[in-house]
This record gives sequence, C-alpha cells and structure tokens, in this order.
Amino acid sequence: MFNLTVPVWELIVRSIAVYVFLIFILRISGKRQIGQLAPFDLVLLLILSNAVQNSMSGGDNSLIGGLIIATTLVLINYLVGFA
Repeated sequence: MFNLTVPVWELIVRSIAVYVFLIFILRISGKRQIGQLAPFDLVLLLILSNAVQNSMSGGDNSLIGGLIIATTLVLINYLVGFA
C-alpha cells in the first residue's frame, strides 16, 4: 500500500502530460458551464477519467502514488487558474 513501484518524478510527469492533453482536448470540444452539461457530457467526463487513470499511474496502485498524482493535478489546476 505504501510502496511506490514507479518513481515520484515519473508520476508527476505523467500527471502533467495527461492534464495538458485533456485540457487541450476539452478546449477543442468547446466551453461549457457546469449547468450546460448534458448527461452525455457528464458521462464522457467520467469515462475520460477512468480511461486516463492508468496512463497517469503507470501501473502504480499505491496510496502514496495516488496522493502524489492528486496533489500534482490540484497544483496544475491552481497554476492554470492563476495564469
């Protein structure tokens, strides 16, 4: 549970790459506010999150790995919002 199978730097780089890719893809599909999401859009977001899960973790299923990925995504989102 606490043993990382992937180096920390790789988890961070993978998270950044997936975040940038998804932001790019979602921006191409058009801006929408939360209230404008159709049920299909919500399902698509949930499926996307499941689809990119393994590409971020690189097969690491440890608790620490998940926390590193979550922290990286929150920091990236904060920086993008700040910019």
